[in-house]
Formats: sequence, C-alpha cells, structure tokens
Amino acid sequence: MSNPLDHVDQLSVWLKHADLALLELRGPSATLRLVNDGASVRVVAGDESLFVDAPSVTVRAASPGIFLDRHPLHEHAIALTDANVRAGDPLGILQIGPLLLPVPAPRAGMVTDVLIAHGTVVGYGAPLFVLRPIKGEAA
Repeated sequence: MSNPLDHVDQLSVWLKHADLALLELRGPSATLRLVNDGASVRVVAGDESLFVDAPSVTVRAASPGIFLDRHPLHEHAIALTDANVRAGDPLGILQIGPLLLPVPAPRAGMVTDVLIAHGTVVGYGAPLFVLRPIKGEAA
C-alpha cells in the first residue's frame, strides 16, 4: 500500500500550473493544505494561518462581455482601489447583450488594483481585479 503523501509532489505541480493559491484535502483523520505563493508550493500545518502569506488573487472574467465598473444607472464604481470586500461582494459587472452579470469577490480581501477600464470589451479569463487577502480572514 502506498503512502498518501507520495502524491504531494504531483499535486504541487498541478497547483502551480493551475495558478491556484490553495488546495485543501480533508479526510476523516487528517487535512492536507498546499499553498502556492507564486514562487513555490508548500505544505501548511493545520494551525498555521492560511492567508497571512497567501498571494494576491486575480479576479478574472467568467465570460466574454463588456466590463462595467458601475451599474449603467449609477455614477460611481462598485469597488474602488483600497476597498475591503467580503466574499461574494460585487466588484464590477459583465454586460453580455442586455444581460448584466455581477463579478463577485471570490474571497474577502482588499482591492489593490482595477485592471480594466470601464466599458472595455473582455474575453473569457481576462484579469479584472487584484485582491490581497486580509490577515485573519478565511476564504
């Protein structure tokens, strides 16, 4: 029978290539957390804070469309640089024809960059925002 940790190296390679910040696997008696800081992937102990050293997250377009930083009927942007947001909070809008889809924050954090100008046509996966984790916040 093989040791379950024999596959950690392969999981680390997949995590790095997928550009994911965190992979957590839970079993009945153990939890394995791998954190990708952009330079390397490391195993994180269960009691270590996950997001103190976690890398920033790039929020990407979920579909092609026109990026709107505000609702068409409002004057001000939804999310501004240096604003703290909660997981699920809207950051912007993708307009696809008459449909307006919110761009949600994937986790709590601070908006450090808005990467696309209001009204720009974007493709699937286009980077829109950068979120920096807030110390002590969970995903």
